[in-house]
Order: sequence, then C-alpha cells, then structure tokens
Amino acid sequence: MNHNPFLHILGAGPAGLSIGYYAKKKNIPFTINEGSNQVGGNCRTIKNGDFKFDTGAHRFHDKIPSVTQEIKELMGDELLIVKSPSKIYKDGVMIDFPINFSSLLHSLSLGQICDILIENTFKRSSNRSVEKNFKNRAYHIYGKTLSNLFLINYTEKLWGRSADLLQENVAGDRLKNLDLPSIIKQKILGFNKYKNLDGTFFYPQNGFGSIFESMANHIGFDKINTNTPVKKITHKRGKITGLVCGNSKITDPEIIISSLPLDKTIHLMDPTPPNEILLAVNEIGYRNIKICVLFLDTPFFSENASIYFPDRKLNFTRIYEPKNRSAHMAPMDKTCIVIECPYDSGDQLSAMRNDEFYEMIINDLVKENLIKKDQIIDYDIFDMNNAYPILDLNIKEKKKKILSYLHTFENMYLIGRNAEFQYLHTHDIIAKGRKLIESFS
Repeated sequence: MNHNPFLHILGAGPAGLSIGYYAKKKNIPFTINEGSNQVGGNCRTIKNGDFKFDTGAHRFHDKIPSVTQEIKELMGDELLIVKSPSKIYKDGVMIDFPINFSSLLHSLSLGQICDILIENTFKRSSNRSVEKNFKNRAYHIYGKTLSNLFLINYTEKLWGRSADLLQENVAGDRLKNLDLPSIIKQKILGFNKYKNLDGTFFYPQNGFGSIFESMANHIGFDKINTNTPVKKITHKRGKITGLVCGNSKITDPEIIISSLPLDKTIHLMDPTPPNEILLAVNEIGYRNIKICVLFLDTPFFSENASIYFPDRKLNFTRIYEPKNRSAHMAPMDKTCIVIECPYDSGDQLSAMRNDEFYEMIINDLVKENLIKKDQIIDYDIFDMNNAYPILDLNIKEKKKKILSYLHTFENMYLIGRNAEFQYLHTHDIIAKGRKLIESFS
C-alpha cells in the first residue's frame, strides 16, 4: 500500500487489542469499537474486594519467542514465571497432569497399567487418513485405555458432543506429548522438550487480564470506544461501504477488521447475505461457560493451578485457583476458586437461577470432600458467552462456505477465535495481529 489505511477494528478483546497495539507501533491510524463497557473480552480479570480472578484459567506459554518477548517488554517486572502443575481428579484420586508414569502407577490398577503398555507398544504406525475425528485420533495416539480414562469423557463434557462427532484437532495442541513414549521421556529419562509440560508458564502478577489492560493503555483510551456495539455492516459490489457503531455512522471505511463472532458478523450484514450463507451460519455454535467463584476462609484450596474433572457425575469440568498463579490474587489467609461448567444456549444449565446453580456446585464439592461449607465466605456467578467455537465434523464445509463469502469483501479482515471459528491460544492471536498489521505497512 502507498499509504497507511485507516482501520476500523470491531471488538476490544485479545484479537482487537492486538491489532490496535501493533497498529499504534506502526503509526497506522485506527479506532476500536467495543460493545461492552470494558476491554479484554473473555480475557478479563475481575476484582471483588481483596480478591482477583480471571474469566478463564488463562496462562501464557512461551510458544512463539517473538510474541513472548513482546509481552515481556509490555509487562516488565509484572510478568511472573510460575511453576504450578495441574491435576486430574478421577474417582476421588488426584493424578498429575500432564500425566507422568509414576502418577499412573500409583493411581491405576495393574490391569489398567498393563492395558496402557500393551496398547502403546503394539499400536500401528500412524495413518492420519483414518483419524478423521477426535475419538479415533485419541485412540490411535494414546490407546483406548488412557483415552477413555482421561480424554474422551473430559472432551465430551467440555464440548457437549460425542467425541466421534468432534474434529480431530478440537483440543488444539493441549494434548501434545501425552502419549506413553513422551511420558517416559519426560519423567524416566528426564527429557522435556516442552517447557509447559512441567507446569511452567508466564502469568501477570495482577491477573491475566492485565496483559490486555496494558495493551489498551499503550493504545490510548481515546482510540477505544466502549459501549459502542456494531449494529450494521453495509456492503456493495464486494466492498464494505458503511458501519453503524453505537450512534455513529461511518461511510466508506478503508479497512474493517472484525473480531466479532462469525454468526454475529453475518447477521449484521446489509444487504442480507445469500440464503445458503444464512443456513450455514445457523448450523454453527459456540460453547458457553457458567462460572461460580467461591471465596474461601482458608489460605489455599490446593497446590495446583488447575484441576480437571472428567467424571460425568460431577457437573463442572475445571477448577482453578488464582492464588496459585500469583500471590497478589487473594489475601494471605484466604483464597478463591473458580469453577467452570460448560453449556449450550437453551439447555437446562442456561436457564438455571444463580442460587440453584450455586447449590448444585456446593453439593458436588461437599459430596467429594473437596471443601467444607463453613469455609465459604461469599460467592459470585457469571456467564462467559461464546467461550469456544464448537468444532464438530458437520461444520467444516459450512465454516468454509461462510469464510469464503466474507473473504470476497476486499476491505474486510477477520481475526480471533470467534471470528475465524478456530481454537486459538493467546500467543497465536497476538502473532496473527502482528502479521496482519505488517501486511498494511
């Protein structure tokens, strides 16, 4: 391009803020329009009295060195190196995660150990063409016993779909090196190529959301319009010709960069997209998370960053303790835990009253002897909508059709987990933001 175009960025979550952050560094003019009253999207840190907690068990892994360096420079001394491994709670027993062989030996029966060894010793050489879905992939790489103990049931709880109906990459790279040879290399031979496998990660001392608060401060709040939802996106002959954001009308925008959910973007288009696109977008969906935060009169709930719950008898999938990421997240003599329950819009959990949800969570925790009721000081409940795009097998072609349609608009770009309908980590999103901005400069 011969000049720096003006960017209209839709959404001030991690994706939108990453675009604004790099645009500011490159002196590219822009504005960000955000529908809510705050920045950060689903990566916010909430303060409640002396407690702080994130809207998700977020952590930053050193996967892309240039992005890690950027965040180090942005956060300075506030970015901590944390070593806090996680656990899997299975049938009343805590098992190390990432899984190590010694933990399996102490937690499983001899028969289960033998099955795992046999399945991983004699499994056939990899044939990607037969995997096709998550269940087949898990069985092929990890064996049936290990998969059924930890992966299949947890995945089905998280996504609310049968594992054989989910795409093979639905977990991203979270399960990388969970196979038996890697377990043995990590723990018996002392081989650990991947730093995150021992529970080491970066975390800001005042919560994960402070990364994006710092980005917003770098950008300048004069360039971020909160309480300004996008109401309409007009187009003509393969070009976005106008926007209605809040009470403002924008005519002939040079560049639109949307981080809005894919279905929302389609429904904002004027004229209405073709019927086949509308039908396709009605088939895609997002998994929501209902969160219960318990403030506890005890110094610690556990020693772990997160605890995963694959058992179907329990309603929640994960508990994380902010204080085990940073001591600044709770008073010295108290702690809080954040309990996640995934759900679909319109299901039983989505209609449950807050007091009913709280009682359901407490009953599960007390029944499993994980807490005592008299430890609870207070609680908070909130919803995290559009937490994960549901990557089932049926939406592959539909997603392709929707994205192909939106890519026909020469001045419109999509970025982020919900806009691209793709499971992305924070480092991926920031790297994508930098790459897109570099294409304009």
